[in-house]
Amino acid sequence: MKRSKVSLVLTAVVAGVIAASVASPAAADPTPQPRDIVGVGSDTSEFVMNYIADGAVVSGSLAAGYNSAAGSRLVSFDATGSATITPRAGSAAITRPNGSGAGKALLYGAGNNTAVTFARSSSGPSAAEASAGLYHVPFALDTVKAATASTSHAPASLTVAQLVGIYNGTYTNWSQVGGSAGTIVPMLPQTGSGTRSFFLAQLKAANGNVDVVLAGSVQTVQEHDAAPIAANADAVAPFSVARYNTKPGAGIKLEGGFLADRAIYNVVRSADLTKPYFTALFGSDGFICSGAGLPLIEAAGFKQLAHPLDGGECGVPSTSATTNLAVN
Repeated sequence: MKRSKVSLVLTAVVAGVIAASVASPAAADPTPQPRDIVGVGSDTSEFVMNYIADGAVVSGSLAAGYNSAAGSRLVSFDATGSATITPRAGSAAITRPNGSGAGKALLYGAGNNTAVTFARSSSGPSAAEASAGLYHVPFALDTVKAATASTSHAPASLTVAQLVGIYNGTYTNWSQVGGSAGTIVPMLPQTGSGTRSFFLAQLKAANGNVDVVLAGSVQTVQEHDAAPIAANADAVAPFSVARYNTKPGAGIKLEGGFLADRAIYNVVRSADLTKPYFTALFGSDGFICSGAGLPLIEAAGFKQLAHPLDGGECGVPSTSATTNLAVN
């Protein structure tokens, strides 16, 4: 039994919402003001945080975002765009943080930048991040699959064992794994990408918990950029199902077989856990984990994690990766 009638009603309203029309993402480069809540980082969750900030059109009606009534505006910079951003009015321009790791690096240590409030992350905490007092706050469920070109030489399905062999160079031709002849071109997102680190962790787990030594044929591409995959019938790369459902790009498909679920996070400094903005936005009883946040999360292709009172961990800050992926 869910906690509120509102959540039940919204669940019915958003059935099939992934296929619904949605609003365009918020402007990538606003000029955040001193009281704004400023986020950077993960490519995977840039659209969902734009929707949470500004709302989205769901089945022809506007689902209002946090900024429609909040006292402090939520601003989330996209992972790609111009080379630099100015995270807050009056602050210095910085290199645009592209990916989970780059976003989180601005919250602690030598790279700490007080103009940035939080980081989007599609991967759990590293030991260094946990030791530095960063808290990962889960709110959504995503799934990672392997993506290939629509006209790929790959088979329709790939196992995780086959992917280990592809990325370590054991399998170099699609005919070795049930496809048609073609030299395999394995691709990975850029270093610092949460999808990259999550995918490599899945390969490691399937490889006897030993890191996979990547073959020289592995190419680095921008996370969730469909273009290099679509342009090569022999390419394969990890891809977020939510991002595929929201903005897949032309000419790619998701393979059957391998899939891995993961939590999606917003990351804050420990000192911010007691601040009003955290409770109002990120906490378990805040906007993101509420019935109002549900249609916006689903509009971006994700599933909202369940509230702690419903057996889930939405909005529960942690220094370890979330393994409870119960959803609403």
